[in-house]
Amino acid sequence: MIRNYLKVAIRNLWKNKLFSFINIMGLGLAIPFALMALMQLQGAFEFDNFHPNSERIYRIITDEKNQENGTQHYASSPYLLADNLRNNYASVEKATKVVREFGWELNNQLKNIRVNTIYIEPSFFDIFGFRLAKGSIPMEPNSLILSHETAVKFFNDSNPIGQFLSHPTYGSFKITGVLKPFKRGTQFRSDVMVSMATYEKLNAEQLKPTSWERLETHTFVRLSPNASTQALDVALNEIAKKTNTLISKAQKSNTFRKQKLVDISPSTEKLRNNPYVEDMQDIYFNFTIPLMILLLAGFNYTNLTLARSLSRSKEVGVRKVMGAFRSQLITQFIAEAIVIAFLSLFVGVIILQIIKSSIHVNWVTWEVENQTKIWVLFIVFALFLGILAGSLPAWILSSFQPVKVLKGNVLPASFGKIGFRKVLVVIQFVASLGFIFQIGHLYNQFEYMATENENFNRKGIFNISLTAHNYALLANEVATNKDVEKIGFVSVPFGGISTEYAIKAKDKSENIASYYYAADANFIENMGLNILAGTNLPKTESDTATNFVLLNEQALKRLHLGTPQEAIGKAIYLNNSSNASQIVGIVKDFCHFNYQFEKQPVVFQYNPAQFHVMVVKTNINTSKTDFLSDIQRIWKKQNPYQQLSYSWFEQELYERYYPAEDMKMMGMAALVIIVIAVMGLLGMVNYSTEKRTKEIGIRKVMGASVGEIVRILSWSFMKLLIWAGIIAIPIGFAESLVLDNLFTFYAGLNIGLMTIFFICIFCIAGSTIAYYAIRTANLNPVKTLRTE
Repeated sequence: MIRNYLKVAIRNLWKNKLFSFINIMGLGLAIPFALMALMQLQGAFEFDNFHPNSERIYRIITDEKNQENGTQHYASSPYLLADNLRNNYASVEKATKVVREFGWELNNQLKNIRVNTIYIEPSFFDIFGFRLAKGSIPMEPNSLILSHETAVKFFNDSNPIGQFLSHPTYGSFKITGVLKPFKRGTQFRSDVMVSMATYEKLNAEQLKPTSWERLETHTFVRLSPNASTQALDVALNEIAKKTNTLISKAQKSNTFRKQKLVDISPSTEKLRNNPYVEDMQDIYFNFTIPLMILLLAGFNYTNLTLARSLSRSKEVGVRKVMGAFRSQLITQFIAEAIVIAFLSLFVGVIILQIIKSSIHVNWVTWEVENQTKIWVLFIVFALFLGILAGSLPAWILSSFQPVKVLKGNVLPASFGKIGFRKVLVVIQFVASLGFIFQIGHLYNQFEYMATENENFNRKGIFNISLTAHNYALLANEVATNKDVEKIGFVSVPFGGISTEYAIKAKDKSENIASYYYAADANFIENMGLNILAGTNLPKTESDTATNFVLLNEQALKRLHLGTPQEAIGKAIYLNNSSNASQIVGIVKDFCHFNYQFEKQPVVFQYNPAQFHVMVVKTNINTSKTDFLSDIQRIWKKQNPYQQLSYSWFEQELYERYYPAEDMKMMGMAALVIIVIAVMGLLGMVNYSTEKRTKEIGIRKVMGASVGEIVRILSWSFMKLLIWAGIIAIPIGFAESLVLDNLFTFYAGLNIGLMTIFFICIFCIAGSTIAYYAIRTANLNPVKTLRTE
């Protein structure tokens, strides 16, 4: 029986090649995005599955109770918990702690690279399956090991052991080892692993009893082979009772509980401080776009099948007269949908391989370990998709009554006066336009971040990494170049993480976190910062830091120093220094790092000991090739044994801020949505014009012109596009408002870009309609009426 259903289904698909092609390609274009989401789901269950004795490894999570926020759940725990478990409880074979710190950038004087960083201790390697390719575990302060990929980025094929990398705030770090390549699916995803001794050096307060109220550490234990899990529960309860007395002043209390390593991902519980672990809600969200694309493709199938209901109705009528039950007809139509779904799966897998080879984004899981399981998921998904897409058309087509069908009283299936099929066309194009508008808004924002020159000047800026502090001679020689306008110095250029300083308005006041830039007056001028009150930093060539600072508006606001004019001449204290610094100027708030983050205090001070970058302002029309050749000649003269490390600031920021691969992925999704919508429209127009050939022939015989016939045939579909535009444009405006709330520095609504996208889609769809309308209008009426 199943064989007969499939045989008939294949014959029907072959008979209606155009409709079959549209349905197969429509679903085939949509399926790869669903397959990626399924691989993401499978990858979440294969998270951290490469560690030995994983069944005995647990993470300690914390439930924190306080009067202000009630109970909050953390994936992290206090810093001292691991030591307490390791030293005092026999049931714990091994214990280790891990601290993650975001926002690191390291440089080797040639390259400046953002890195993911975790602090680890030697016991980390006793519990988890990370192995060194060469070198040794970092033990001393300011020592670290690199991942294999990061070592290649910094040093290519050279041996990095014993080399140094520099952090803008924490100084130089010695490389003691390189890790073997490890699986990306891990919560310990990192580019560098830094010694825990470094963390304790920078955060000595974590060793104090009061640190039990801080939940910034991830604690892991491996139980002894014969230990019971209840013993760990007892230990955690004892520790909580003892340590809660130490944090009673903070009006907090902690409860600790264990979590199996295998249960960490995907996360079914909302936990704070749980990076790189897939949350089930995030996984569900990852399915929204694929489901939307599949829904559009499913609309195509439903729409085209219902459009062909008149021709299929005779088949239904004859089958029912011959004794077929409705359930058999439903099964037949669903079988056709299942065949289309499996053919689409084949097309989708091919397209997925093309996407995989052409687009490289880190957040997509391209490979899973259990290939059998993922293919079973793909097959079940295709089967479910076929049943889902075919159910509605099958139910409607199988409901036709043989008497009405054979008398010719059945019209193409529709609902209401507007018509269900027309509604589906409108929905398809509304969804397509809404998605395209969203892509356009994101592109506009990313392009703004990568190219804008409003927050600070990036045009004509040439940055040179300094290797020593005796840079005066180098600056003098560079200044002789005819294209150099001004030379400034700074600790770190804008666009990356800068040093963090504590600032306060009074010696006894509470500290406020601030970003700090060591800079000179020329750097402020090169960047074109807008000074609202006061003056620039004093121009000086002194070897020591001055006690004059520039603040931004946000620092002024946080310190409660009044208006910009009132703040001039007032004192602030930097990093708990007993010497006050005088405010000489206030600069307008600007985005020096992340366009999405809220505005933060920024401080500028002349401090030559922290100058690491020479910022050269050049003529905008400078020949970059000639200029670079001259600078390399000067550098070689001053530093014969070191290579010049440089960057054109404008190009560097473009590469930093514009996510080219992500935009390629979103662009491909947008293209697929447009193609699916147009293919559905193409099928509808083709079917509609074919059914009106007799009417067109009569009109032409009665004297109607080709233009008039094209207008009549096109208008019914053009109205649908206009309605889709009327509905979609407000959605596009709403999407822009959402992004405005997400980004502190937002590019604003680009109406021109929205208009271009709308016109392009309208023209593509209109051209499809016009092509079939013109082709039908030019048919010979003698032939069309004869065939009727």
